[in-house]
Amino acid sequence: MLAIALFVLHAVGAWAYSVLGVAAAIASAALVAAVSVFSARMAGFGEGNTAWFVVPTLAFTTLPLAGRLWTLLSAEQTWWARTVEFAPFLFGFAAPVLLLLAVYLELGRRARRVPGVQTIPALLQQRGA
Repeated sequence: MLAIALFVLHAVGAWAYSVLGVAAAIASAALVAAVSVFSARMAGFGEGNTAWFVVPTLAFTTLPLAGRLWTLLSAEQTWWARTVEFAPFLFGFAAPVLLLLAVYLELGRRARRVPGVQTIPALLQQRGA
């Protein structure tokens, strides 16, 4: 969860900085961090509904992706130059986030199927924390 949140935080902050400046980057980073913490708590670290974490993460993933595509499509460049400029963003941000989300969802499914495996909230509840 943390790796996904950090990827998204970096991408949204960098996009907001390049488009709107420093104040917008700080505000968007704070917003993404707050939503990520809230959605992780609502997802319950695998105990609750994972949609609370997956849906905001996908939304925050599509925002910089759409902004980057819009910037590239509005630029006067050849398709090859656009592809070369978009590839690092795609392979350095979008692909890792989607792969980590797939792993997160699969690990959640496996933890629910294996009898005797206790999740973090169940362990904390046993210890009285």
